[in-house]
Amino acid sequence: MNVSGYTTGELALFRKVLDRAVAEADIAMPIELMARRLFVIARSGERDPDRLVDAVLGRHPPPLEPKRATFFPPPLPGRP
Repeated sequence: MNVSGYTTGELALFRKVLDRAVAEADIAMPIELMARRLFVIARSGERDPDRLVDAVLGRHPPPLEPKRATFFPPPLPGRP
């Protein structure tokens, strides 16, 4: 799992979220699944600890990822 691009503070927050999610889990859930869910939701920009825990535990569906632009500029003049 690639965690590059996150600040030290964000990674510390994610650790606290995972610890809390493990403590609050109603069922046995692999920590790897929790971590994957966490990074999926974090990719969308979410940083609220309560929302992150809810998403990790599957209490609320994660928000949709922002749509990526599909516009491609025209080629430069004189180039195909």
